[in-house]
Parts: sequence; structure tokens; C-alpha cells
Amino acid sequence: MSYILALVYLSSLVLRAWLAIRYGSSLSETPREALPANSLTIAQAILGGDPLLESRLAENLSALADQKFLWLIDETDTEAQRIAHAIKTASVEVILCPPCPDATNPKLWKLQRAAELAQTPFFCVLDDDTTLGVESAATLIAAAESSTVATGLPCYQDNGDMASGLLAQFVNNNSVFTYLGTSCLLAPFTLNGMGYVMKRGELARIDHFKPILTELTDDLALATLVLKQGGTIHQSKAPLRVRTDVKNLSHYMRLMHRWYVFTLLLLKRQSIPVRMLIFALHGLPPLILVALCVLHDLPTLGVVLLLRFFILRSMHARFFGIKLHRPFLSILSELMQPVHLVHALAVRTIRWRTRRYLVRDTNDFHET
Repeated sequence: MSYILALVYLSSLVLRAWLAIRYGSSLSETPREALPANSLTIAQAILGGDPLLESRLAENLSALADQKFLWLIDETDTEAQRIAHAIKTASVEVILCPPCPDATNPKLWKLQRAAELAQTPFFCVLDDDTTLGVESAATLIAAAESSTVATGLPCYQDNGDMASGLLAQFVNNNSVFTYLGTSCLLAPFTLNGMGYVMKRGELARIDHFKPILTELTDDLALATLVLKQGGTIHQSKAPLRVRTDVKNLSHYMRLMHRWYVFTLLLLKRQSIPVRMLIFALHGLPPLILVALCVLHDLPTLGVVLLLRFFILRSMHARFFGIKLHRPFLSILSELMQPVHLVHALAVRTIRWRTRRYLVRDTNDFHET
């Protein structure tokens, strides 16, 4: 039995790697020219409390010094306001936002204001823990020329501890397979909300995010709206560098729980064949790895883990260009995926930064 499971697991891993490489190779994303000044407005919904916030914002300012920034901060968030005013430059406009109403997405509540204020040809939504290099920005702009929205590829840089390491390994082990590999088989039906670019003219078509304000999963809601209007989503391989302060294992579990609840909401909107395909590609391998560990066939398990290490490390080098693989935490992260799935199925109350929501559906949630 262990040999069969090992063969299925490794075949799945090789297949997903091949799909990602094939899709990535099909992209001609090298920008033909440098990013012109004042061509991009970067909108960031900012929340204080993360010790890394100042450094992440400053890194973006340094990389994209000749672009425009809109920093959207809650009126009551004095810590975020202090950081913003301490490091802001002439290219930054700080916008204070009133409290978000109940049953309204707090991120979209802020982004609608930025969408109405943007004046540059292109508009970028970027999370406050994410950095966008000038090359990635130019790549996304080039892709947005011919698509309604262009989204990047997230990669996490951890802080060296266990909690942030587990989170980073989850993202880094799966983002290439999930975003690139799946795009080889299916036209993109969602996007990565950590960073995406649109032409400013497209903001008017989506009425500056207003139609989806009551949707909790903003990335899925935007993707659904774009596709419903006949638009297209371009899944780029442009890296988005993400780094978040994960305080402890409890904080890690809360983040993973929210992500898995959002994933279930995403799958709920897909057809049964698409759900089955996604489960076969991304849901089944962790279950097989758990079964291999339970069977205690150490030689077979050792071969599987060794091949897994080389494949994942080579994928990170190919698409991220830096060493991100931590073998032990990578394995532990995959073994914990079934736990996160069960948790998301059983508990529908999530923590999203300073808020708690009871989630029944992406458009049916209330603050508790």
C-alpha cells in the first residue's frame, strides 16, 4: 500500500510542477521598457499593529519612488497614522477613513475611496505587508494592458521562528502550483488579493468596487464581477514579496483558519467538475502524505520526502529566485493542511485583524 501511495503522491507532485512550468513558460512577461514615472497609483489599506509595517511601507516607497501612493487608514488607528506621517514622502497621500459599517468588507470600504481618487493610467491594490518590486510592477502593468486585471504570485519571507515559518512554507509550497499550475488547465476564476493591477478606466466599469462592498472575499468578488462583465484575468508570475509578523502559533492558526474559510467560499461557487479537479490537484496530496506517515514505511517515506525536497526547492528557485524552502517546516505545514480544512468546516467565525465575523457565505457575514 505504501508503494502505491508514494507513487500517487510523487506523480501528483511532478504533474503539478510540470503544469506550473508549462504555464509559466507560456508567459511573455518581460516589459519592453522601464516603468514611466507617475504611471501607477498604489492603493494600500493600512492597519497598525504589525511591527514590520513601517519597513514594508518604506521598502515600497524606495522601490517605486516616482509613483503615487494612497494610504488608507482608519480614523481611529493612531499607530498607523503615526507611522504613515513619519515616513511619507511627496508621492504619498494619507486618507483617513470613517468606521466601516457592519456587513461591509473593511478592505473594499477603503479601496473604493482610493479608486475614486486615482489619476494615473494604472491602479494597483497592494496589501500593507506586501512589497512590489519595480520589475514586478512593470510586468503587471504590461499584462494589464491587454487584460482587465493582472495579478501576481505571492511568496512569503519568514522571520526565522516556527509560526511565521509554517505560514511561509504553506504559501511558498502552494502558490506556484495553485496559481500557475491550475491556470494551465482552467482560465483564472479568482485572483491574488495581495497585489493586482488594473487600468484606471476599468475602475469605472466596476463602479469603484461599490457592487462588491458586501462581499467578504474581496479577491473572489472582484474576479467574479470582472468575469461576469466579460473581462479577463491575467495570472502573472511576477513575484509579490510578503512578510507578516506572526506572533505565535495561535496567531498562525487564526490566519490559516481565515484562509481556509475563504477557500471553501471560493469552491462553493465552482461547478462540481472544477471542485473535483482542484481537490485532486491540491487537496488530495496532503492526505496521502499523512497516510504515508501513518503507515511507518520509513524507507518509502524517506524517498518521497527527499524527492519532494528537490522538486519544491527547484520550483522556488525557478519562480521566486531566492532560497525559501525549510524542509522540516515545509513537511509539517503540509501535514497540517487537513487539520485546517476540518477547522474551517467546523468553525465559521473568523478573526480578521481587529474584527470577528460570523461567516455563512461570502455575501452573508456579520461582525460579532
